[in-house]
Amino acid sequence: MTTFAILLSMLSADTPAMNELQLLKVFRSEFVAITPGQGKFPAQFQMGDPAEPKQTQTIRFADPVEVGKASVALPPPFEMAKYEVTQELWEAVMNANPSRWKGPRNSVEMITRNDADEFCRRVTTKLRAAKLIAADQIVALPSEAQWEYCARAGTTTKYSFGDDATQIDDYAWHTGNAAGNDPPVGAKKPNAWGFYDIHGYLWEICADDWLEDVSKLPDDGRPYRRVPPSNPPEHVVRGGSWKDKAEASTSGSRRKLSSPEADDAVGLRCVLMTSP
Repeated sequence: MTTFAILLSMLSADTPAMNELQLLKVFRSEFVAITPGQGKFPAQFQMGDPAEPKQTQTIRFADPVEVGKASVALPPPFEMAKYEVTQELWEAVMNANPSRWKGPRNSVEMITRNDADEFCRRVTTKLRAAKLIAADQIVALPSEAQWEYCARAGTTTKYSFGDDATQIDDYAWHTGNAAGNDPPVGAKKPNAWGFYDIHGYLWEICADDWLEDVSKLPDDGRPYRRVPPSNPPEHVVRGGSWKDKAEASTSGSRRKLSSPEADDAVGLRCVLMTSP
């Protein structure tokens, strides 16, 4: 662990516990607004590993602006949390902490997809009751497309910081620099859009059912749903973890997770959006 991470961990341990409302306010403040097709946010991107053409998909979040067109209908913007869900927030919402590597500002782990969905449902209710989000907003798991769009932060390289894997220690916890999931969130550098631990640290659960071929995913950013569902259900996790080598923590890294499988290398990051 780096000296900076150790200091963060010590500060976290010595800081008095926050009450539920304080935690909810902090959680709400940590979302980054994403507006595809506006400003610095591109309307589309190439999802998947460019080195494998059959495993890519062009995702269009918004229609491109055309000369002479009076207006362009864009989908509602969304927000994504700059950090993975912390144990202190999870415990406040779920009244339990299943994590193996304990720490209030450590990311929660040892959770299933069903656990993640339930957390999103409960925290939505609490945020609405506290009037921290609108009545038509929900907290949810990101689709694979939303996750990778934010992870890439406008880049087309293997990592959000480029193609040079030797730089990864500045951005990610992986087998080369982590002894466990003991650092707090945000101890490494963020990507260009302000997302921390997007590479490595923990695999992050997405809203999609597992589909082997990325090129067959919906091209509009919606999560893929298998009909009928697989048995047992198979879901997607993204981004690599502290148990993986640097090569498994690219912007396009994805893995299959079966329910009710839980692991101390799996956590979640949330999006905030208008209810469908």
